[in-house]
Amino acid sequence: MTRKDNNEEYSREDFERLTEALCSWFIRRDSKYYDVEHLGTKLSKDDVTYIALSRFAHEFEDVEHTPALLRAVFDHAITKKHAMPGLTIPVWNGREYCAPAVDASTIHERGSVTVNTWRRPPYRLIEDASPAWGVAGEFLDFVFTRREERERFLDWLAWCLQNESDKPNWAPFLYSETKGSGKSTLCSLVARLFGEENTVSQNNVDKLSGRFNAPVLTKKLVICEELNLRQDSPQGNALKTYLTESRVMTERKGQDAETVDHCCCFLFTTNHAPMWIEPEDRRYYIIEFDHDGHAAGPRAEEFSALVGRLVEFMEDERAMAGVYRALMERRLSNGFSAKTLNVERDGTEIMRRIHAASEQTVRAQLRELLDDRGQHVVPEGEVVKLIREELGQNPNSTRHIMIEMGWSKSKVKWGGCEYARAIWVRDGYWVEQGRVKGPGHYSQPISEHLAGARQPGAAAPGLDVCVEAPLY
Repeated sequence: MTRKDNNEEYSREDFERLTEALCSWFIRRDSKYYDVEHLGTKLSKDDVTYIALSRFAHEFEDVEHTPALLRAVFDHAITKKHAMPGLTIPVWNGREYCAPAVDASTIHERGSVTVNTWRRPPYRLIEDASPAWGVAGEFLDFVFTRREERERFLDWLAWCLQNESDKPNWAPFLYSETKGSGKSTLCSLVARLFGEENTVSQNNVDKLSGRFNAPVLTKKLVICEELNLRQDSPQGNALKTYLTESRVMTERKGQDAETVDHCCCFLFTTNHAPMWIEPEDRRYYIIEFDHDGHAAGPRAEEFSALVGRLVEFMEDERAMAGVYRALMERRLSNGFSAKTLNVERDGTEIMRRIHAASEQTVRAQLRELLDDRGQHVVPEGEVVKLIREELGQNPNSTRHIMIEMGWSKSKVKWGGCEYARAIWVRDGYWVEQGRVKGPGHYSQPISEHLAGARQPGAAAPGLDVCVEAPLY
C-alpha cells in the first residue's frame, strides 16, 4: 500500500515504522520535548527533528528517506492533533519508574504516559541459547570458598531475574579486607545480566540517600561499592527504607517530589568490616571473599588470568544469554526467601563475628555508662533511652544485653505510684520495700538512689509523675 504526497509515493509500512520509532524516542510536556533516555534536557521542535533525521539515517538504512515521507512522519507525529497510539509524540505526566514487565519506553496512563526506565538487554534477544555457565561458573567457584554462600547468592540472583518486576528485602554485601579479590568483577557480571542500561553504580550511598535520588531509584540494579556508614546514620536509615519498602519518595531536579513504586535490588561491597551493621539485622547477607587469589595471594596470577577471561566472556552476547538461561531455569533452594533473611539459620561466619563484636561494643559502653553513674537499679524506660540516645543503637536489637551483663528485671512500686513498674537491678543488689539493698549493708530508697545517680538538676525518669515505662 502506498500514499501520495506532492506526487511522491512512499509505503505505508515505511511511514508507520519511522513514525512509531520517533514517538518511542521522545515525549512532550509544557510545549517542550524530551528524549526518553535523557529526561533532564529540554528540547525544541527543531531539536527533535534534527535528532530524528540522524537516527533515521543510522537505524533505518533500508528505508528511502524521501522528503515526502519525512514530511508526513513529522507532520503526523508532531503537528497534527490526534490520539492514534504510537503515531503521535505522547504527553508526559512527569512520572517515571522501572517496569521490567513492559517492553516499551513509555506506559500509557489516562491519556498521558509514564516513562519506563527499564530496557531489555540486547543479549536477551537471543532466544535459542542453552543454559551454560562457562567462564562465569569458573569465576564463581573460585571467589566463593563456601558452597552454602555461593548457593544463597545464586538463589538471590536467580530470584531477582525470575521476578524482575518484584524486589527482594535484603541484599548481598561482599566484603574482603584485601584488594583485588574480584568483588567489582562480580558486580560487573551481575550488571551485565540485568543490563547496563538498568544498572547504576556509585561509591557509597551519597546519590541514593541525597535529595535528587530519582535517577538511582528508577533503575533495577543499584550497586554501591566501598560502602562504609556510621551506625544509625541518616544514610543508613534511608538505606533500610529502600531495602524493605516498595514505595518510596523520589525527586528529580526541577520536579516535585513524589511517592513512587520501585523494584530496586541492591548489591554492596566494602574493604572494611561493616561494624556499623546492627546485631540481628536482616537486611544484609555478608559474604567474605577470603580466597587466596587476591592481589597479594599465592594464586594471584591464576586469578588475574581468570578475571581476564571472564571480562572477554562477558563481551559475548551469546555467552551471557547462556548464563541468563541457567539462572532463569535454576530451582531455588528449599527454605530460600528473598523477602526474609533468617540470620540465625543462614548467617555466614563473618556475619556472626560482626554481630557479636557489635553486641560486645554496645554491652561494654552501656556497662561503663552505668558504672560512671553509680546506678544499681535502672527503670526500663531509661535503659531504652540510654541505648537509643546515648549509644545511638536500636533498643529492639539489644533487649538481651542487660541480662548478659548480669542484671535482672523486677516490677516494683516507687515515687508514689500505685502500680508496679519494670526496673533492672544490678547483680548483687535487690529491691525490698522500696529500698535498694546490697553488699556491706547498702540500703537506699529507690527514689533517692535514682536521683543521686544522675547529674545535678536532672530529674530521674518517673520520679515526679507516675508514667508507665515503655517496654521493649
